[in-house]
Amino acid sequence: MILSHEIPQGCKLYFGKEAKFKRELESLASAILYQNGYEEIITPTFAYLEYQRDIHSREVVRTNNQFNHQIALRNDSTIDTIRLLAPHLREAAIGKRWFYIQPIFIYPTTEVHQIGVENLENCDILPFIEMSLQVLNGIANFTKSPDSYSKKVFLQLSNVKIPQICAEIFGIPLSAFEKIDIGAIESANPLMAQLLRIYDKESLEAVLQNTKDLPNKLKEELEKLYFLASKIPYAHCLVSPLYYAPMNYYKGLFFRFFAENLTWILGGEYEILGQNACGFAIYTDNLIQSF
Repeated sequence: MILSHEIPQGCKLYFGKEAKFKRELESLASAILYQNGYEEIITPTFAYLEYQRDIHSREVVRTNNQFNHQIALRNDSTIDTIRLLAPHLREAAIGKRWFYIQPIFIYPTTEVHQIGVENLENCDILPFIEMSLQVLNGIANFTKSPDSYSKKVFLQLSNVKIPQICAEIFGIPLSAFEKIDIGAIESANPLMAQLLRIYDKESLEAVLQNTKDLPNKLKEELEKLYFLASKIPYAHCLVSPLYYAPMNYYKGLFFRFFAENLTWILGGEYEILGQNACGFAIYTDNLIQSF
């Protein structure tokens, strides 16, 4: 028997302190983004299934409209934003900095609240990391849980091109990086064992300086990662060259803030529909859970 106050698994119910935190977080992020020249977009909750990230994915909540077209609940706001703005961008009729505050939906009944940011004119991710730090620092001004905020928050930096290049050169399946199959990665080549041991800027620098015969294109991407890490004075910064981003449209440098195995903010360089861009998402539900 289903009780009247029960909600489907994966749905979100916030009230009182949690709802207040959510609203204040969204207000804080909005203020920071407006100050940096971003405009807000609200995309439809429903979309045609053929334009979703993976039309065969079991994660998509789908139905049919009155014309028997397959319809999906919004499963990826980044793709929808780029797709819907594309005609206007070609005509140069609108700006190229956008943000949204809306959930995505995952089959069967999971909703994920996000604040998403997309920049279609600048592919430097450093400003996104700086804005993320502004948001995280701003949370301290309205949270009443100093113990929660004192959690060690890690910043992880990676470069999606590095595992892709390693897969191409050493014949490692990309699935090994996705699943973090240490055995398959380490056994492919002695160099992979060295890359696996990199965990910060200094260990990356040591590999760049001391490793002979680094393939040029791999060295180039490792240097990009090193230069990014050198620009960020953050105490808990991890460098993970072999980390593979969870969304397949990420194409370059990538960052993630996390605490106690919960991702708080995630973003990087990506390409969708031929559009190169940078963006990041704030995972509202995980932040509420953490505080």
